[in-house]
Formats: sequence, C-alpha cells, structure tokens
Amino acid sequence: MTSFARALRGLWRRRRWLFGAYLLYALFAIPRRTHFQLVVPACNMRIAAETVGPSLRKTPHILLFGVFCALVLLQFDRVDRRSLAWSVVATTVLGAIIELEEGATRTGNCRLTDLLPDVIGAVSVAAISGAVVLALRARRGGKHRIS
Repeated sequence: MTSFARALRGLWRRRRWLFGAYLLYALFAIPRRTHFQLVVPACNMRIAAETVGPSLRKTPHILLFGVFCALVLLQFDRVDRRSLAWSVVATTVLGAIIELEEGATRTGNCRLTDLLPDVIGAVSVAAISGAVVLALRARRGGKHRIS
C-alpha cells in the first residue's frame, strides 16, 4: 500500500473528527467577525413572492449547502433513506443557525425565505445521491429501492 493510500485511509477513519472541527469553525466564523458582540435578532418570518424570487436565485447558497449536505452524508456508513433524511435536516438546521447568527451579529439578513436555497441545495444532493445508489444497486442486481 502506498503512503498516499495510507494517508487517505487515515483521513477516512478520522472523517467524523475532521467534520466536527470544520462544523465548529463554521458555526463560530460569523460571530467571531464581530468579536462575539451579539444582539437579539430581528428575523423576517414572512414568506412573500417578492422575497422568494431573489432567494431562489442565490446560486452560491445552493451550491455551498449542497456541498455541506454531501459532507454530512459522508459521515454515515451507508446511504439509505435515514442518512439522506438526516443530511437534509442537518443542512436545514445549519442554514437556520446561520440566519440567526447573521441577524444576531447584524452582518446579514435574518429571513425565513433565505432557507429556501439551502433546502434546495440539500434536497438536490440527496436526490442525486439516492439516484446514484439506486443505479449502483440495480447494476449489481440488488434491491431497487432505498431502504
């Protein structure tokens, strides 16, 4: 086994610790920018057509939260309905926490409609991952549904 393969195997075994460290860093990045000076967030919980449209065009949010959903999915030992659902839920919760942080630090807007691109990114990755798993199982002659 090459040293590169050994290094990859070591990273894979430590993936949950690495993910935890990444998550802690990500959760504290926004408050750290304001030196943890927080206020009570004033969140816009209204869902209206004029706020939904601009939120759905936030391609970077869709991509970044899709990547996060994929990272959450990698923490599970197998891809099934449970792991796909938990990945989408974890991504949505992270999006809500970030919205609250932006409101509490006054570095962004705290809007419910800003969760839409986060959920779209997560659901897209979950759907693609589920389809890939189904295709691989069908190719191997296994079950044709995600258990």
